[in-house]
Amino acid sequence: MSLVKFEELLFEHFVIELDKEEKQWFAGDGKELRGSIEKGSKRGEALVQLVRHEDGAVLGQSRYDGKKESEKPCLRNLVEAQNAQTQKITADALHLYPAMTKLIEQAKGVFMIGLKGNQAELLEDMLWHTNNNEPLASHDTLDKGHGRLEQRYYSYFDVSKEYFDKRWDTTNFRSLFRVVRQRTFLKTGDHSEETAYYISNACLPKPIESSEEYFDAIRNHWSVEVNNHVRDVSLNEDNFRTKRNLLPR
Repeated sequence: MSLVKFEELLFEHFVIELDKEEKQWFAGDGKELRGSIEKGSKRGEALVQLVRHEDGAVLGQSRYDGKKESEKPCLRNLVEAQNAQTQKITADALHLYPAMTKLIEQAKGVFMIGLKGNQAELLEDMLWHTNNNEPLASHDTLDKGHGRLEQRYYSYFDVSKEYFDKRWDTTNFRSLFRVVRQRTFLKTGDHSEETAYYISNACLPKPIESSEEYFDAIRNHWSVEVNNHVRDVSLNEDNFRTKRNLLPR
């Protein structure tokens, strides 16, 4: 039996039921299979997955050739193929572009996507908003583990009345989330701090009661990284080398 057929059977018998009304959170992300990178090349085969936040179950996966293809259309096509645009999707800043946001918004799904310098004008506008408006909801967490103390401060802003460039007309941005992460390494006492932003089409009519779901979604996005860790560590994928391009798949 071919590997492709085996995967088809696997997903067919471990189906995740999608309900448009009771939406679930899924994280979309890609990972380069390092063992597929040929000598002299910087890119190789890459795997893209949609992973459920709740339990790490895989809704679907796809692949692309990093030397000539891109993660952006691969994830967008995967979302559409799995009908996941009706659900709640988290993704990193690479996937903040109109074709992706339009797909989810028009299907009445929800997106929560990182906002960074790759959308410089949008980021500048949202920084202005956070500097000139008070958050409507906030939340903080404290965790200790792996030799460090980590505090996270979450804030929610309503940006539904802000002006956005015409290219975002089909996106319907409504919410902005800011996360300040402060880490203290217990052994050395070293301290670090970073601030991240996420933008969403989610409508939070009662932010105090409902915002924590979205704060949790930001944190749980990294559930997709658990699968990558299994490949890297348990399966020792980073050390795999072959000249046969299909073997890493």
